[in-house]
Amino acid sequence: MSDKAFLVDTTKCSGCRSCQVACKQWNNLPAEKTEFFAGPELTNPKELSAITWNHVKFFDVDRSNPDRPIWTIMHKKCYHCEVANCLRVCPEKAIYKKDGWTLIDQEKCIGCGACVNECIYLVPQVSDVDHKSHKCHACVMNPREIPACAFACPTGALTYDYRLNIVKKAEKRLEEVKKNFPNASIYGREQFEGLKVITILRDRPEKYGLALDPKPIDLVKAESIRETYKMLAFFSLGLPSLKRLAYRMAKSAVEKDQRRA
Repeated sequence: MSDKAFLVDTTKCSGCRSCQVACKQWNNLPAEKTEFFAGPELTNPKELSAITWNHVKFFDVDRSNPDRPIWTIMHKKCYHCEVANCLRVCPEKAIYKKDGWTLIDQEKCIGCGACVNECIYLVPQVSDVDHKSHKCHACVMNPREIPACAFACPTGALTYDYRLNIVKKAEKRLEEVKKNFPNASIYGREQFEGLKVITILRDRPEKYGLALDPKPIDLVKAESIRETYKMLAFFSLGLPSLKRLAYRMAKSAVEKDQRRA
């Protein structure tokens, strides 16, 4: 699985959520408690969480014709950045790379929340149950060597192959997609020196809330962040209520340092 990657073709996605269901079944994740909320999306749950590692998001992009509103769909999971901010800021070195995938060692994770606050894609989340960080691990233990989400996709919107092949397929597919969607684009080739999830978008990345040119945290700043979270995690004494306070204090301290920089 060393050079493998996902291809997400949003133009083929029907929004069936088979990927979400398959992910939960394979990883034995509980159902999410959902709720009604106001907003331009028909999405439930609203975002990724410690128990939802694949997420299908609906965007209401055009209601100029009320009888035929236009929607676009986005599949989201951990992007497994080549240069991952979450890995750089983890104070316990609980986040590591294996065959290119970004994984979390649950034995080492202290639930400090550094990865949560520093991931621009809002992927890892700390569980209220075990107080550890969780996210997609690309089914690295799957004996089929095909992640459950890709195996379950009925439309071919989510596929899995060697990354070199994935990029070539995406570039070829983009030429076809642009005939109907002139602003169509590919996301993931260069961001964070290459993502393991390559996405074909109908429109520009910013329309999907994706940063066009995100920057990795530099090593000096990452060290400062690690020390801040390590100190506050120590003083929280492992108590959940104090840990939550520590998250907020650490995030505030880091944001102040970033503003000074």
